[in-house]
Parts: sequence; structure tokens; C-alpha cells
Amino acid sequence: MIKFPRHTSRMIGASVLALALAACTVGPDYQAPAPETRAGWQGQQQAADFAQIQQWWAAFHDAELDGLVSRAVAGNLDVKMAEQRILEARAQKSVAEAGYYPTVSASGGATRVHVPKDAFTVPGGNTMNFLDADASLSWEIDLFGKTKRTVEAADASLGASIEDRRGALVTLLGELGNDYTALRAAQLRLEIAKRNVDAEKETLDLTRSKFDAHLGSELDVAQSEAQLANVRAVIPQLETIVAQQGNAIAVLLGEEPGALAAELSQSGALPPAPPVLPAAMPSDVVRNRPDIRAAERQLAAANAQIGVADAARYPSLTLSPQAALAGGTLHQMFSAAGLAWVAAASVKQPIFEGGKLDANVRSAEASAEEARLSYKKTVLTAFREVEDSLVAYEAEQRRHKELILARDASRRALDRASELYKAGLGDFINVLDGERNLYTAEDALAQSDQTLTQTTVTLYKALGAGWQAGEQPAAS
Repeated sequence: MIKFPRHTSRMIGASVLALALAACTVGPDYQAPAPETRAGWQGQQQAADFAQIQQWWAAFHDAELDGLVSRAVAGNLDVKMAEQRILEARAQKSVAEAGYYPTVSASGGATRVHVPKDAFTVPGGNTMNFLDADASLSWEIDLFGKTKRTVEAADASLGASIEDRRGALVTLLGELGNDYTALRAAQLRLEIAKRNVDAEKETLDLTRSKFDAHLGSELDVAQSEAQLANVRAVIPQLETIVAQQGNAIAVLLGEEPGALAAELSQSGALPPAPPVLPAAMPSDVVRNRPDIRAAERQLAAANAQIGVADAARYPSLTLSPQAALAGGTLHQMFSAAGLAWVAAASVKQPIFEGGKLDANVRSAEASAEEARLSYKKTVLTAFREVEDSLVAYEAEQRRHKELILARDASRRALDRASELYKAGLGDFINVLDGERNLYTAEDALAQSDQTLTQTTVTLYKALGAGWQAGEQPAAS
């Protein structure tokens, strides 16, 4: 270990202490934006307890969905990429914090020189050894807080990366919930279509029997065949939707498309929507949504960058002491005579750079203002998404009630038309119309069920719920 003379060490230490005490931090200190408030939401809703909606999918009581959520949190590639961005941000923060410390380097060498005898005579022989070792230190004193502001910016960027991962989880679970709902709805509609195919087959058999008994017409048979074919034509479309939604879910889990075909081939119940949607207070939404918190951290990082740019306009002080040991032998090198040292300090003050430094400050200030506006837009977008979900749910509920009435009326009309036709008192066209209307009403009701559930999932996403499911992996 190389030691400076005691009086030199004291001089350097006193200088550093004096500079540290005199140091100041330029640039604006960060002030978090005032919390956004509003009276409430439009539409019907009940107060939400975030502890209850953190795992909103559990309210559907669907074991398959629960399992898919767990696997998606563990395997989704977007979440994994977000985790790598957190590691990157942590490393960048460590890089920034390294500015607080000096840079120390050391080097050494050994040289052996042989001089021919006929060249000239060297005392002690014609072969010489030269050993040297030196150490240098460079330390830029953070006089005006450039390093401090850089660390502040890096720390805020790290916080934004953490929130981005949480936001990726919210998006993931929202997509998974919607895709799973679409899958179950398509399977339900497929069952309805197949049930109507069976009913159309029975109707076709009846019309053919009546035609064979000269009690019906060939027109009735042709119309029945056409209606059967139309219902059958819907089945391939619905089977495509089932396959595509299964592929989408597999990719969300980080698996190959088709990997879940066997698992999801069995029809399951469509997750039911609640009678009244939960909705938290606007202030709770602001606190809970990861994208809003990420925007606030980005604003903090941009604010710190103003100080970084501002500090570049002020003088910088660098301490750069050096020490060296040299000698022909190890004994000579480590003796007092072999020690050489230099205690140096340099000051650098920008004088003229064509307005670059001032422009950098203006650029940083504009970036901070952009980040502030982005934060405000993110909050407004969050409020709009909650409002849209509540309004859409309330409207779809009204539509759903009317579709139930339409389905029940269509079923009664079909039963009556079938009875009259079988008794020879009604036209066959009434039967066909009744079957067509009933199938349309049942299919529309299934799609309305899907819309209600997906609107519920969209609301949970708008509230920023679900990211808590991935906190354990993040902590580890």
C-alpha cells in the first residue's frame, strides 16, 4: 500500500472537507405534482376495496382461469423483458453512484537491459534491471451537484422501470381475461349453433315426411335445407375463433401457439359479470395505476436532468495525486529513496461553447415540461378509461335485459308456430322465421354476456388492478 507523507495527506483531506462543505446543488428541487381529484364517476357502481380487486379474476371462481393467470405471470415474455429493463436501470444507477467515488488505477513494470561489452562499459556489469510501480487517483469533486442530480435521475428512472413492469402485468392480465372470455363465449355460441343445427335437422325431417305424405310442399323442404345450411356455415367461423383465442392465450403464457389446444378444448362456463361494477375513488386510481406512477417517476427523472445540465455551466475541480516506486531491485524500489509523489488539482471552467450549455439547460427544461404534460395526460386517460367502462357496462346491462326478453319471446313464438304447423293450421314459413329468430336471439345474448364480462375486465384494468400478483417474483 502506497502512503503519502503525513502533511500531504492532511492537506488533501482538509481541502476535500472544505470543498464538500462549500458544495451546492444547482437545478430545481423536485416537487411531486398535486394529486388529481374529481367528485366521482358517471354510471352505477359500488365502492371498491383495492384489497378485494387486486386478484379480480378470483371473483369468477374459475379454476382454469386461476391457473392460466399464475402461469402467465411466471412465463409472459413482455413481463420478462420488463424485468430485464429493471436490472438495466439498477445497473445504470450504480454507474451514476460511481461518480461519488475516486477512480484509482495502478500499473507496474519490469525491464531488463543487456548492453554489448564492446559498446561501452557499465559499472557493475553489462546487464541492468529496472523495476517500477505507480498508482494514480482521479477524483472530481461534486461541487455543484452534478453527480447528485445524475443519481436522482437514475433512481427515478429505476422507479419508472419498476412501475413499467407492474403496468405490463396489468395489461397482461387484462388481455388474458378478455381472451379467455372470448374463448368461452365462442364455445358457448358454438354449442348454441350445434343445438340449432340439431333442431333444424328435426325440422327438415318433419318437412320431408309431410312432403312424402303429400301434406307439404317441395318449397318447404328447400327452405328448411337452406336454413340448416346457413346455421351449419356459422360453425367453422366459431371454431376458428376458439382456435385463435387458444393460440393467443398460449402466447401470453410464453408458450407455442396450439400448446393449450387440448387443455382448452373442453367447454367451460363463461365467467359471469357482477350485477354492479366496483369503482374506486379517482384519487385511489391515481395512486394505484402503475402507468401513472411511472409517469410521475419519469417527471422526477426529467427534473433532475435540469440540474445535471445546469451543473455543467459551473467550474469542476479534479484531484489527481500520483505516487511511484522505482529502483533496480525490489529492495531499492521499496526504500524511501525510491518513492516519488505528486499532489495535483485542476480546475476547469467553461468560458465559451457557442451557447451549447445554455441550450442543454433549455432542452432539459422543455423535456421536464413535456414529462409534466405526459403525466397529466396519463391521469386524464385513466379517468376516461374508467368512465368509458362504467358507461359501457350500464348500457350493455340495459341491452342484455332486452335480449333476454327477445329470446324468451322468440322461444314462445317458435313453440306456437311449430304446434300450428304440425296440426296443419299454420304456414311453414312461420316455423322457419321462429327458428331463425330464436337462434339470432340466443347468439346475441351470448355475445352480450361476453361484452359484459369483458367490460368488467376492462374496468379492472382501468383501475390498475392485478399487478400485485407479480410482486413476489419482482422482490426475488
